[in-house]
Amino acid sequence: MKKIKQIMPLFVAVLFFLYVGEVKSAEKTNQEFVYLCNKPGQKCYYIIPCETLRETCNKVNGKLFKVPLQRAIQMKRTACECKEGTD
Repeated sequence: MKKIKQIMPLFVAVLFFLYVGEVKSAEKTNQEFVYLCNKPGQKCYYIIPCETLRETCNKVNGKLFKVPLQRAIQMKRTACECKEGTD
């Protein structure tokens, strides 16, 4: 009985650290991604890669990238909406 009391806290600690590791891993895989043009003059990011983004990026000879939302914010980009389908 004494050995069980000694082992039980260790067992609980191992389970706790495994659980925390799983939660952090799940957070990394659930990151939200956005699309942006790599040219500095382009200040927008888009939730979907739309024609508006393609056209503006092509005009400045840029390339489209899929990046985590947090990275786009760090790059001081703001959310923009696609203008497709409007006349």
